[in-house]
Amino acid sequence: MTHTVTAGDRKITYELTRKKVKNINLRIKPDGTVHVSASTAVTIAVIERFIRKRADFILGAIDKFNAKNENRKTLFVSGEKLSLLGTQHILYVKKGIRNYAADSDGNITLYVTDTDDYELKYKTYITWLRSQCLPLMTLLCKRAYDEHYGKLGIDFPTIKVKDMRSRWGSCIPSKKILTFNVHLMEYPLPAAEYVVAHEFTHFLQANHSARFYAELARYMQQFERASWNRVHILITTCFSSKAEARTKDY
Repeated sequence: MTHTVTAGDRKITYELTRKKVKNINLRIKPDGTVHVSASTAVTIAVIERFIRKRADFILGAIDKFNAKNENRKTLFVSGEKLSLLGTQHILYVKKGIRNYAADSDGNITLYVTDTDDYELKYKTYITWLRSQCLPLMTLLCKRAYDEHYGKLGIDFPTIKVKDMRSRWGSCIPSKKILTFNVHLMEYPLPAAEYVVAHEFTHFLQANHSARFYAELARYMQQFERASWNRVHILITTCFSSKAEARTKDY
């Protein structure tokens, strides 16, 4: 049952669940909703006094979660559209006994033990995205290697994919490792192709000098010039960028 409490000049709406519990339990979920559980012996007046006493904490947590949600590209709710390699997919979130994702008929379904836990849904999605990304990036790397970079005496590197926050890819020449951001899957394929070429070129030029871009352009000439320029702009300018608050008392 939903109730509302006035705290200063703001209102706190909460969902009350009656349970056989000793204390009043308060939970602010990542979507900013407030949930309270208490025994039937506890009156509404006592519960609301409990909430007002903790109003600063509750409102602060709500504001924090709401700010995070505004900045999130994906909320992971059923019916949401996900773009993968330029194609739209419908997302479904269902409760499961374990956490995993499956794709079928153009749809993606997340099965999670807690459908309200954003971080759990995000991690489940990233695990699935990684399983899709690694074969793709390996294939693109093999193509670039066979077409161009392998002819320049470069050894084929180890390919890795990660959930990266501040870059699309990285190259470690000394260890012969290329690492790619799993979120490349969320953009059209030319974006991933460009990053592959970009990182491979670092085996030849470790910086971003004029020589680096000249070397990169030699491989990218097979792409339509205007097309890969648009991809370059996308890559350089459009990078998108656990929690629950709990307390208990009586």
